[in-house]
Amino acid sequence: MSNKVYEKILKSSRDGFLKVKGYKNEYGEYVDFDIIDYNKSLLDVLRKGTKKSSLEKDNIKNVITEMFNTNNENIKIKDLLSTIETDGFKKVTFGQKSYGINLTVEGYSLEEYFIFICKLNFEQEIFRFSEQLDKATGIYFWIKDIKGNYITVNKKWLDETGFQDKSSIEGLNSYDVWPKKQCDKFRANEKEVIRDNTIKIFEEKFPFLSGERSVDTTIWPLLDEDNHPIGTMGIAIEGKSRTKFYENLNKNEKTFKEITKYSDAVFFIRDDKKIIYMSPAYETIFEESCDYYEDDVYRFNDFFKSEKQKQGILENYDFESLNEGRAKAKLKNGKEKWIQYKFLPIHDESGKTIKRIGILTDVTKDVNLEEEKEKLRLDFFANISHELRTPVNLILSSIQVLKLKLDNLNKEDYDYFSTYMNIMEHNTFRLVKLINNLIDSTKIDSDSIQIHPINEDIINFIEEICSSVIHFIKSKNMNLVFDTDKEEEIISFDPNFIERIMLNILSNAVKFNKEKGTIFVNVSVKEKDVVVEVKDEGPGIPKEKIPTIFDRFEQVRTKMKSEQEGSGIGLYIVKSLVQIHGGTVKVESGDNKGCSVIFTLPRKTLKNQENNSIRYKESKINMMEVEFSDIYV
Repeated sequence: MSNKVYEKILKSSRDGFLKVKGYKNEYGEYVDFDIIDYNKSLLDVLRKGTKKSSLEKDNIKNVITEMFNTNNENIKIKDLLSTIETDGFKKVTFGQKSYGINLTVEGYSLEEYFIFICKLNFEQEIFRFSEQLDKATGIYFWIKDIKGNYITVNKKWLDETGFQDKSSIEGLNSYDVWPKKQCDKFRANEKEVIRDNTIKIFEEKFPFLSGERSVDTTIWPLLDEDNHPIGTMGIAIEGKSRTKFYENLNKNEKTFKEITKYSDAVFFIRDDKKIIYMSPAYETIFEESCDYYEDDVYRFNDFFKSEKQKQGILENYDFESLNEGRAKAKLKNGKEKWIQYKFLPIHDESGKTIKRIGILTDVTKDVNLEEEKEKLRLDFFANISHELRTPVNLILSSIQVLKLKLDNLNKEDYDYFSTYMNIMEHNTFRLVKLINNLIDSTKIDSDSIQIHPINEDIINFIEEICSSVIHFIKSKNMNLVFDTDKEEEIISFDPNFIERIMLNILSNAVKFNKEKGTIFVNVSVKEKDVVVEVKDEGPGIPKEKIPTIFDRFEQVRTKMKSEQEGSGIGLYIVKSLVQIHGGTVKVESGDNKGCSVIFTLPRKTLKNQENNSIRYKESKINMMEVEFSDIYV
């Protein structure tokens, strides 16, 4: 190879070129080398091939020396120079890269110098993939490097662009092939894929020799082992089938419009920019013209915006997915209506969302009827609960009076009457608990329950409740362990509500705990909340039941005896009372793994709040007897 040919290749090639001079020792063995010349592409090739991001011309020699210490054939630089000097040529392959990219170095002898050609190559599997696509109708395939230079294409691509073979396209840039206008768009799409490092789909037009074609293009990044983009690979499919789809869609839209014209519900069709069709029912439901929707597809959403719902019904809107729900709309004339809405995507044959259908139905009458029924139900529960409370309280008071007279009886009569009096009292407490739960759940549903918070030490408060129920828990041959990461934390809370919460959770822990099991109560103070966890060692709750455990009347069926089952209202009230405090509650459990009920309370205090904990302490004993009545006999 002459120096003139070498100079020409060095200046024009996109491959990396390197010219070196070797030095021998006294025994005629190569021991060192110097770099005489190289081209600009060498730095880029070596950076990708060796993953040396800080590669500069001053350290090329060190990088090449290190590179030869890790080549696949275990050939050192001195051995390579000797082999090239003898044979005139040697090719060496370096470390394998992701997506089939590797680095090869071809060495040649040039009189007293050596030249090396450094190339980044794609593995043969990708080329075989390209060959398989040669037979596919309407599919164009190509691979480019990070700069947008073509590495390979399939036969279909060649036929439509006028190139004779794949070697004639290799190394050319997009701007060497396409008109600048189209090429700018192609390159912008490739840069977007490389920037976001993800697969993307585009609608493009290819200016082929036989005429401009609409295609759906899928481009994905080629990555190295560190997930850094090193190129792109693309497939384009002719748009004939997509065009046919749109034609069918337009025909179906005409039928759709005729049908929805006579519907009481609002139907509309929209794309990503404007509403294409709005049915006449819109003006009936929203009592205004819909002419202005041509320029604002989200205008109807203004009816649904409020303090609680600042984004209207589009807060979690996703153009690609199904969206549905029910919301209150406030019309411009001041009327309020309940609207059932559903937005459905329309996909083309490739699965891409191209349009959406919206359905808006006036359900105000149905909602009003439901609210009326709910009010009647709440009134019924409230009345029946209060009607039951009076006779139950009288029965309980009578039992207490009769108990005072038991001391006047002899031992045999005392034991006899005392047994039955305790049974009566115990079951009366169970009725009180049921009535209280019904009344409280009714107040919660009607938003009429009132909170009376005070500033108090929540940790000491929880610990006192745990101490007060120890005798109940020990009577069931169980233990209770209380733990905290802080001795004191003053926050604002309603002591009666927190007592209800703790006693309900503790009674459930006893009810469903294993025999001779332990109940763990842990209080921890976080940055914004106080976290209370009550954990038992029972059989746990099946995972599929956890999402509904706080629903009213939800009852988890276990192997426990039927008398241990409650009304199913308790945890519903627990959740509601915690939320009234501004906290959260959740359950963590699994089959045979015990159950943890965890609730949080905000670390907030009230100013100028009088402490009325004395009122709470007066009713403390009765509350424990009521809450534990369904497990303690």
